[in-house]
Amino acid sequence: MNEQIAALHDYLVKHADAFSECWHKELTIKENSDFSIDAPEQKQVKVKKQMAKYLILIADSLTKTEEQMQETIAEWTVQTAAERFGSATTLTDVLENNLLFRKVMMRFVLSFIKDNANSMDLEDLFYCTEQLNAGLDFTLQSFSAHYLELLLNRLASQSTLIKELSAPIISLTNQIGLLPLIGDIDTERAKTMMDTTLQQSVETQINILIIDLSGVILVNTMVAQQIFQLIAALKMIGVKTILTGIRPEVAQTTVQLGLSFAGIETHNSLKAAFHHLSKESYFL
Repeated sequence: MNEQIAALHDYLVKHADAFSECWHKELTIKENSDFSIDAPEQKQVKVKKQMAKYLILIADSLTKTEEQMQETIAEWTVQTAAERFGSATTLTDVLENNLLFRKVMMRFVLSFIKDNANSMDLEDLFYCTEQLNAGLDFTLQSFSAHYLELLLNRLASQSTLIKELSAPIISLTNQIGLLPLIGDIDTERAKTMMDTTLQQSVETQINILIIDLSGVILVNTMVAQQIFQLIAALKMIGVKTILTGIRPEVAQTTVQLGLSFAGIETHNSLKAAFHHLSKESYFL
């Protein structure tokens, strides 16, 4: 390896702490961000150390193969992405900081070049800038990938939770459950309702499930079919279904679709269903 390239590496590593201080002084105020000049003192100290470590990793790109550089940087970005994601630091903050990091780092590179102008030729200079930028670019790529993976996992978990909560069975007694449906029911929600309702019915060991449709204004063909399929599936696992609160427009839609309520107990309201069940001693 060229001596001047190795010298630049050593220079950046030696001045990592000084670099971190210069970088920190150029931060602006960003509410709740790790990259904010007014972040809590403990956070500032930790982030400064991380930036010093970051510079060392980038400097190492001058002395390592591309594969070695990517391996060490990827290990670092896994940890830092998790920390940034766990705080209020946005990906936009990270991208902006990466630009600042590159800007301050190149000042230190320029300072070294000025002190060693007579011993570093253009070919070495081009190689160094190319390697340093490659390290920075890969860091940004790796960090973004890990950060987005964490974000997508969180969104998937939240989506699953929302879907589960969109069709909750309320236990009225040991034998009776209530499934109140509210709002628009699209095909995806209808499918989720099928899966979660069957599972919850088995878990709660109910014998009767009241499905209240008073909060449902409109249903399409697929949704109506899903509801009837749900009733059939519940019957197969030994759960009797009672429909309540069917709006006139919903009833009209199902009739127009050729779907029959024959064999399904229906009541115009929850109150009427409760009254009927109480007469049969289900609430005793």
